Amino acid sequence: MGKQVLRRGFAATAVLTALGGTALATAGVAGAMPTDEGQCNQEQVHVEVTQEAGGAMGHHADVLHYTAATPDVRCVMQGAPTATVFFDGGGAPLGVPTSQAAGTGDRQVTIDATHSACSYVIIADGDGPGPQVSGLSFALPSGGVDTVTQVAWPAPDLTGDVQFGAVEQA
Repeated sequence: MGKQVLRRGFAATAVLTALGGTALATAGVAGAMPTDEGQCNQEQVHVEVTQEAGGAMGHHADVLHYTAATPDVRCVMQGAPTATVFFDGGGAPLGVPTSQAAGTGDRQVTIDATHSACSYVIIADGDGPGPQVSGLSFALPSGGVDTVTQVAWPAPDLTGDVQFGAVEQA
Protein backbone atom coordinates (compact mmCIF):
# COMPACT_ATOMS: atom_id res chain seq x y z
CA MET A 1 0.00 0.00 0.00
CA GLY A 2 2.86 2.39 0.74
CA LYS A 3 4.35 1.78 -2.74
CA GLN A 4 0.98 2.55 -4.41
CA VAL A 5 0.67 5.92 -2.57
CA LEU A 6 4.27 6.69 -3.47
CA ARG A 7 3.63 5.91 -7.19
CA ARG A 8 0.52 8.12 -7.19
CA GLY A 9 2.57 10.89 -5.59
CA PHE A 10 5.20 10.61 -8.35
CA ALA A 11 2.48 10.57 -11.01
CA ALA A 12 0.82 13.66 -9.52
CA THR A 13 4.20 15.41 -9.33
CA ALA A 14 4.92 14.55 -12.97
CA VAL A 15 1.51 15.90 -14.07
CA LEU A 16 1.93 19.10 -12.04
CA THR A 17 5.45 19.56 -13.37
CA ALA A 18 4.21 19.14 -16.94
CA LEU A 19 1.34 21.57 -16.34
CA GLY A 20 3.67 24.02 -14.64
CA GLY A 21 6.12 23.75 -17.53
CA THR A 22 3.29 24.43 -19.98
CA ALA A 23 2.12 27.40 -17.92
CA LEU A 24 5.67 28.68 -17.70
CA ALA A 25 6.18 28.28 -21.45
CA THR A 26 2.85 30.00 -22.12
CA ALA A 27 3.76 32.85 -19.77
CA GLY A 28 7.05 33.23 -21.62
CA VAL A 29 5.24 33.53 -24.94
CA ALA A 30 2.70 36.00 -23.53
CA GLY A 31 5.51 38.06 -22.06
CA ALA A 32 7.23 38.20 -25.44
CA MET A 33 4.15 39.27 -27.40
CA PRO A 34 4.54 43.06 -27.15
CA THR A 35 7.91 42.91 -28.91
CA ASP A 36 6.61 40.41 -31.48
CA GLU A 37 4.10 42.88 -32.95
CA GLY A 38 4.33 43.73 -36.63
CA GLN A 39 5.99 46.99 -37.64
CA CYS A 40 3.51 49.75 -38.52
CA ASN A 41 2.98 50.86 -42.11
CA GLN A 42 1.27 53.96 -43.50
CA GLU A 43 -2.07 52.19 -44.02
CA GLN A 44 -2.26 51.22 -40.35
CA VAL A 45 -1.46 54.62 -38.82
CA HIS A 46 -3.32 57.92 -39.00
CA VAL A 47 -1.07 60.94 -38.43
CA GLU A 48 -2.05 64.48 -37.45
CA VAL A 49 0.11 67.49 -36.60
CA THR A 50 -0.69 70.08 -33.94
CA GLN A 51 1.19 73.12 -32.72
CA GLU A 52 2.51 72.81 -29.18
CA ALA A 53 1.90 75.73 -26.86
CA GLY A 54 5.05 77.21 -25.32
CA GLY A 55 8.42 75.57 -25.78
CA ALA A 56 12.03 75.90 -24.70
CA MET A 57 13.69 79.30 -24.95
CA GLY A 58 14.49 80.01 -28.59
CA HIS A 59 12.41 77.10 -29.90
CA HIS A 60 8.85 76.10 -30.57
CA ALA A 61 7.39 72.68 -31.27
CA ASP A 62 4.83 70.88 -33.31
CA VAL A 63 3.64 67.39 -32.41
CA LEU A 64 3.07 64.42 -34.70
CA HIS A 65 0.20 62.31 -33.27
CA TYR A 66 -0.04 58.65 -34.31
CA THR A 67 -3.29 56.67 -33.90
CA ALA A 68 -4.62 53.40 -35.28
CA ALA A 69 -6.29 53.88 -38.66
CA THR A 70 -8.86 51.18 -37.85
CA PRO A 71 -9.94 49.48 -34.60
CA ASP A 72 -8.29 46.16 -35.52
CA VAL A 73 -4.79 47.62 -36.06
CA ARG A 74 -2.04 46.51 -33.68
CA CYS A 75 1.54 47.37 -34.64
CA VAL A 76 4.70 48.91 -33.20
CA MET A 77 6.96 51.86 -33.96
CA GLN A 78 10.39 52.81 -32.68
CA GLY A 79 12.82 55.70 -33.18
CA ALA A 80 12.22 59.02 -34.92
CA PRO A 81 10.68 59.91 -38.29
CA THR A 82 13.12 59.74 -41.19
CA ALA A 83 13.25 60.80 -44.85
CA THR A 84 11.59 64.09 -43.87
CA VAL A 85 10.69 66.52 -46.66
CA PHE A 86 8.73 69.78 -46.25
CA PHE A 87 6.65 71.02 -49.20
CA ASP A 88 5.35 74.43 -50.27
CA GLY A 89 1.76 75.16 -51.30
CA GLY A 90 2.44 74.00 -54.86
CA GLY A 91 3.82 70.63 -53.70
CA ALA A 92 7.46 71.44 -54.43
CA PRO A 93 10.08 70.22 -51.91
CA LEU A 94 11.62 73.07 -49.94
CA GLY A 95 15.01 71.56 -49.15
CA VAL A 96 14.71 72.38 -45.43
CA PRO A 97 17.52 70.64 -43.54
CA THR A 98 16.27 68.34 -40.77
CA SER A 99 17.87 66.06 -38.21
CA GLN A 100 16.93 63.61 -35.50
CA ALA A 101 17.15 64.91 -31.95
CA ALA A 102 19.90 63.45 -29.78
CA GLY A 103 18.79 60.29 -28.00
CA THR A 104 16.12 59.32 -30.52
CA GLY A 105 15.63 56.22 -28.40
CA ASP A 106 15.00 52.61 -29.04
CA ARG A 107 11.83 52.34 -26.97
CA GLN A 108 9.15 50.46 -28.83
CA VAL A 109 5.59 51.84 -28.69
CA THR A 110 2.32 50.13 -29.56
CA ILE A 111 -0.34 51.56 -31.84
CA ASP A 112 -3.79 50.02 -31.49
CA ALA A 113 -7.37 50.96 -30.61
CA THR A 114 -6.37 51.93 -27.05
CA HIS A 115 -2.74 53.06 -27.51
CA SER A 116 -1.48 56.06 -29.44
CA ALA A 117 1.89 57.74 -29.72
CA CYS A 118 3.48 61.08 -30.54
CA SER A 119 6.81 62.60 -31.50
CA TYR A 120 7.91 66.19 -31.17
CA VAL A 121 9.24 68.35 -33.97
CA ILE A 122 11.49 70.99 -32.41
CA ILE A 123 11.96 74.13 -34.51
CA ALA A 124 14.50 76.82 -33.69
CA ASP A 125 13.16 80.36 -33.67
CA GLY A 126 14.83 82.39 -36.42
CA ASP A 127 15.35 86.09 -36.97
CA GLY A 128 12.63 86.35 -39.58
CA PRO A 129 10.08 84.37 -41.48
CA GLY A 130 11.17 81.11 -43.04
CA PRO A 131 9.94 79.22 -46.07
CA GLN A 132 6.18 78.85 -46.41
CA VAL A 133 5.23 75.24 -45.65
CA SER A 134 2.00 73.42 -46.45
CA GLY A 135 2.93 69.78 -45.91
CA LEU A 136 5.41 67.20 -44.67
CA SER A 137 6.31 63.81 -46.09
CA PHE A 138 8.20 61.35 -43.88
CA ALA A 139 8.82 57.70 -43.14
CA LEU A 140 7.10 56.50 -39.98
CA PRO A 141 9.47 55.52 -37.18
CA SER A 142 9.04 51.87 -38.06
CA GLY A 143 11.09 49.10 -39.57
CA GLY A 144 8.13 48.07 -41.72
CA VAL A 145 7.63 48.50 -45.44
CA ASP A 146 5.45 51.13 -47.09
CA THR A 147 5.95 53.62 -44.24
CA VAL A 148 6.06 56.95 -46.12
CA THR A 149 3.12 59.19 -45.26
CA GLN A 150 2.15 62.83 -45.79
CA VAL A 151 0.44 65.34 -43.52
CA ALA A 152 -0.70 68.94 -43.79
CA TRP A 153 1.58 71.28 -41.86
CA PRO A 154 -0.18 73.65 -39.40
CA ALA A 155 2.51 76.35 -39.15
CA PRO A 156 2.80 78.75 -42.07
CA ASP A 157 6.60 78.89 -42.00
CA LEU A 158 9.72 77.27 -40.62
CA THR A 159 11.87 79.78 -38.83
CA GLY A 160 14.99 77.70 -38.15
CA ASP A 161 16.61 74.28 -37.81
CA VAL A 162 14.20 71.35 -37.47
CA GLN A 163 14.78 68.30 -35.27
CA PHE A 164 12.52 65.25 -35.09
CA GLY A 165 12.25 63.52 -31.72
CA ALA A 166 11.69 59.84 -30.97
CA VAL A 167 8.21 58.39 -30.89
CA GLU A 168 6.74 58.14 -27.38
CA GLN A 169 3.70 56.34 -26.05
CA ALA A 170 0.96 58.94 -25.53
